[in-house]
Amino acid sequence: MDAMLVLFFLFPTLFMVGLSLGLHRWPPGSIQRTYGYRTRRSMATQAAWDHAQRRSATLMKHWTWWMVTWTPLVGWRWGLEPGILIMSGLMTVGVLLPLHYIERELKQGGPFVSQGGVHNWGIAFTLLVVLSVMKPITHDGSEPERNAMGTLESLTWSTRSEDVFFRLRGDECHYYLNRGLGMGLDTTVWQRELVGREVTLHVVDRPAGLNWFGAVGPVRGVVVDGDTLYRTGNLRNP
Repeated sequence: MDAMLVLFFLFPTLFMVGLSLGLHRWPPGSIQRTYGYRTRRSMATQAAWDHAQRRSATLMKHWTWWMVTWTPLVGWRWGLEPGILIMSGLMTVGVLLPLHYIERELKQGGPFVSQGGVHNWGIAFTLLVVLSVMKPITHDGSEPERNAMGTLESLTWSTRSEDVFFRLRGDECHYYLNRGLGMGLDTTVWQRELVGREVTLHVVDRPAGLNWFGAVGPVRGVVVDGDTLYRTGNLRNP
């Protein structure tokens, strides 16, 4: 795993943690232009300034809690490279979101009252991730994939589901070709010609169902000695 890739992935969360700790440790005191929540409304009076600083620190702290929770979730769901963009976007939202709440509260005038928070946004994004995981796996080009290489130890099938199952030697994942029998896969020929040989399986690499824990691998391609026998619906018997 590339250490720089991991660092870039973790940076947005680490930045938010550092920012939240800094605001807690060194909160802005009197009105000044050096740091803190600085807008025309927040700098109008000391009361407005104090409310804006307390409120922004609280909102960022709560958003940081969510980002700490999302970091492993996003990495698990989308991987590191897409995760860098997603976490960077979440960091940007976390920095800008206080504007939505605080400016509205300051506009209403004193005494300043906190209205709303970020937890609904946090719950909504978490549900979005969960729903994206629950989306059924498709076998088109939109799905990410990985290559699983090894010796084909066994090839079995189910006449009820029409799925064909592959077992690679030393690999605990249950690979399957969805509706392989219905596509015309001659399992007796495949079993005779391929068992014991080195194969490469193109496998959907997205958490879904039992695949959450890498227990099941939906197959999108089968390659033997550089020869493609199956690729997303196009099948040729050995």
